[in-house]
Amino acid sequence: MAYDFDTPPDGAEELAALLERSGAEFLREGPRFRLRLTSGGCTWQTVCDCRGELVLIYSIHPTPVQQPGPAMELCSQLNGRLEQGSFFLQEGRFVFRTSAPLTERFEAQGRIAAALEYNAAVLSTCWERLAAGAQGLTLTF
Repeated sequence: MAYDFDTPPDGAEELAALLERSGAEFLREGPRFRLRLTSGGCTWQTVCDCRGELVLIYSIHPTPVQQPGPAMELCSQLNGRLEQGSFFLQEGRFVFRTSAPLTERFEAQGRIAAALEYNAAVLSTCWERLAAGAQGLTLTF
């Protein structure tokens, strides 16, 4: 006999409930969600890809990368300072990816919210370095 608390969480349903409760505007395409986030005057697109009990969060810096070599070096430098997640280049943009593994339904939305907050905090903290790196410039750490 299975109880509700024994049922594995569904990332897409938990994320949808969290976003609806928060009042955030989002577009849902099956297990994929698109939303715009803003922090400290910075605005970017975030894509969440839900895979059962795992929610992958991708935040995309809007400045196009002009020189991939130095930009990949910047990703490496930033990744060396992170506790979670990673930066990479995708389609000429910096992307920061984190994840929220969901183990229990009663804490699923809290884990997703924490992962979204961490993702946004890292992207906004690195914003100026990413903008400069996209243009081939270097800001010292």
